[in-house]
Amino acid sequence: MTFERYFKTSSYCLIGAGFVAVISTGSIGLIPICLFAAVYVTSLFVDTVRLHRRIPEWLLNCATVIYVFFFLLDYRILSRSFLAATIHLLFFLAAIKLLTLAKDSDYFHLYLISFAEMLAASTLTVNIVFAFCLLLFLFCGISSLILFEMRRSNARMQEHAVAKPFVRHRKREGSALELFAPFPARLFTGTTIGITLLIIAVAVPLFFLFPRINRGFYQRPSGNTQYVSGFTDHVELGQIGSIKQSDAVVMRIKAAAPEEIPPDLKWRGIALNYFDGRSWTRTDRNRFTVPTQGSYYKLENSAQGTRWLNQTFFVEALPTNVVFAAHKALAISRDVGALQKDFAEALYTDPHPFNKLRYSAISEPIRPDPSKISDLLPIPQEILRAYMQLPRLDPRVAELSKKVAKTAPNRYAKARALERYLRSNYGYSLVLRGTPNSRDPLAMFLFDVRRGHCEYFASAMAIMLRQIGIPSRLVNGFRTGEYNYIGDNWIVRQYDAHSWIEAYFPPYGWVEFDPTPAEPPRARTEFTRLISNLSDAVDLWWWEGVVNYDASKQFRVFSALYSSLGTFRRETGRLLESAYEHGRMSVFWIRSQNLGSRIVKSWPVWMLCILLLMVFMIRPWRRHFSGWVRRILHSGNHRTAITGFYREALAMLEDRGFKPEKGQTPLEFAQTLARQPYQPSFLTLTEIYNSIRFGPPGRSYNRAEAQMQLRLLRDSLRLKGLANRD
Repeated sequence: MTFERYFKTSSYCLIGAGFVAVISTGSIGLIPICLFAAVYVTSLFVDTVRLHRRIPEWLLNCATVIYVFFFLLDYRILSRSFLAATIHLLFFLAAIKLLTLAKDSDYFHLYLISFAEMLAASTLTVNIVFAFCLLLFLFCGISSLILFEMRRSNARMQEHAVAKPFVRHRKREGSALELFAPFPARLFTGTTIGITLLIIAVAVPLFFLFPRINRGFYQRPSGNTQYVSGFTDHVELGQIGSIKQSDAVVMRIKAAAPEEIPPDLKWRGIALNYFDGRSWTRTDRNRFTVPTQGSYYKLENSAQGTRWLNQTFFVEALPTNVVFAAHKALAISRDVGALQKDFAEALYTDPHPFNKLRYSAISEPIRPDPSKISDLLPIPQEILRAYMQLPRLDPRVAELSKKVAKTAPNRYAKARALERYLRSNYGYSLVLRGTPNSRDPLAMFLFDVRRGHCEYFASAMAIMLRQIGIPSRLVNGFRTGEYNYIGDNWIVRQYDAHSWIEAYFPPYGWVEFDPTPAEPPRARTEFTRLISNLSDAVDLWWWEGVVNYDASKQFRVFSALYSSLGTFRRETGRLLESAYEHGRMSVFWIRSQNLGSRIVKSWPVWMLCILLLMVFMIRPWRRHFSGWVRRILHSGNHRTAITGFYREALAMLEDRGFKPEKGQTPLEFAQTLARQPYQPSFLTLTEIYNSIRFGPPGRSYNRAEAQMQLRLLRDSLRLKGLANRD
C-alpha cells in the first residue's frame, strides 16, 4: 500500500468513526444519514481535486450562507433541538469538505469535524458501539496526524528542493516519500497499534483512580425512546396486540440467586381496579411518599417469611415512571430517585424518558398454602369497596362464573378453577376479529371468538372472580423474560409485556393468578441466541461497569484492593515465619548430629567447593568450563559444536583488545591479525568454522584438530601476555 492510499484510508476511517458514533445515538433522522453516507461513498471514487477546481469559490460560500438560515429553521421548526441541528450542520460542512478535498487544510478541517461529532455523540450515548467508535477514532487519529505531518513536511521540502532518483526502472507510485523505498504499511500499523494500546493502558487506571462526579448527560441511552404499552391509567382491551411483536429491550434484571427465580415470576408494574365494560382505569390516583431506612425505601413493616429475592434492575429510557419489581416488594434502593406508592401498591419515580434507570429491589414472592386460607377470615371493607365493582355485562358471564366454580369447596379453590378453565378452554391470539366495535368485548371473547391475548384473559378472570364475591384487580407488567447465561441476567423485551390478575385472600393479601395460556415459543437458532446473549452481556457489562461506575463502586474497588494487599502481607509474614522456624530447626538438627565437625574434617569437600568457586569467579576459567560443557552437550551437532569453539576463541581475543568490526567476515577478521604469534592457530580455527558453519549440511570436522588449535591459541595469548609484562 502506498503512502497516499494509506493516508486517505486512515483519514476516511477517522471521519467514518465520528459519523457512526453519531448514528449510534439514534437522535439523527434517516434522511441526513442517507445523504451524508452517499456523499461519503461518492468522495471515495471521484476526483475531488478536479471537482474543487471546477466549483467556483463563491458558490460554496453562498451555499454556506444559505445553510445558516436553514440551521435556524432546523432548530426552530424541523428538529426542534439545538444539538440535532448542530449535528446536521456538522454533516453539511463535512460533506462540502469531502466533495472538494484538495488541500492539507481540508483534511485538518475534517479531523476537527470528526472530533466535534465524537463530542456530540458522547453527550447522547455511551453505549458499546460508541466505545468501538472511540477506539477506532483513537487509532486512526494517531495514524492520520502522524501521516499528515509527514505529508506536510515533505511538501515543504519539495518547495525548496526536488528529489530526483539516479535510476528509475519503473513508473513512480505514491508521493516523493516513496522514491527509493515503498511505504512500510505493516510496520507503521503495528507501531500505531502499540501507541494506541499504551494510551489505553495509561487511561484505564486513571479512569478507576479519578474521583467520580455527576454523570449528567452520560445517563442518556442510545436509540430513540421506546414506547411501552400497558403502563397507563387507561388500558383498553385489544390495544396491546400489535405492540408485543417488538423485540426492543425494555430492561435487564440480575438476581443474587438466579436459581431461586421461578419460571412464572413476573415483574409487576401498575394495578387497575375500575372496569367500565371496555377499559380499565384507576379510581384512586393519590400517591404518598415512601419512608427511607438506610440506603433503601421501606415498603413493608413486616414479612411473612425469610426467603427474599434480591434483584437489580437496568431499565431503558421509557415514557412511564413506573418502578418494576417482583411481587411482593419489601424495599427499593434509594438510587431509583424519589419513590412514591399508590393505594394499589404500584411504585413510581421521577419520569426518565431520556435516562436509563438502575436500582435494586428486595421482594418476597408469595407462594400461598391453601390449608391456611379460610373463607371465615374477614376481608377489609376498603378492599371490598375498591375491588368489587362490576359494570353492566352480559348475564351469561355471571352464569359461567358460578358454573365453573360450583364444585370448588372454598374461595381460593374457586379462583384456581376459573384459572384452569380459561387456560384450557380458550386459545391465545394477538389478533381478535370483531371485538373493537363490540358493545361487550368481554362477552364476545368468552362466548363467540374464544381466542384473545392476555388482556382478555386477565379481564375475564378478574370480572368472573368479582361475580362470585372475590376482590380482584388487573395488573400490567412483564413476564420473566429470557435468561442470558453469558451475562447471568434476564432480558425483558417489549413482547414480554403481559397482563394478569391479583385476588385478595387473607392472611396472604393479594395473590397472583395468570389465566393466559402459554405463548408458542419463538423460533430462534442456537447461533442467533448465542450472538444475542453475547451482545446483551457486553452491553450490560459496559453499562454497569463503565457508564455506572460511581463513587460507591470506586470505594468497593479500593476496599477490595486494600483487603487483597492485607491478605498478601499476612500470608507473606506467615511464609517468612515458617521459613525461619524451619531454618532454626535445621540448625538445631545439624548441631545435634555433630555434622559441623564432620564437614570440617572432610577437607576434600572444602577443596572441591573452593575449586568450583574459583571456576565461576575467574572469567577465563568460567568461559573455558562453560565451553567444555556446551561442546559435550552438543557433540552430535557439528555446527553448534564448532560455533562454540569459535566463540570461545573470539572471547579470548576480545580480552586482549581484538574485536571484529561491523560487517567484517570471520576470515577478514582473522587476516587482520597478521604478524601476531597467535594468528596461524586462529586462522586455522576460522577456516574450520567457515567450512562447517557455511558449508553443505552434514559435513563433519576433526574435533581433535579444533581442540588443538584452540589450545595453541590460548597458549600463544598467555605467552604474549607474559612477554608484555616483562
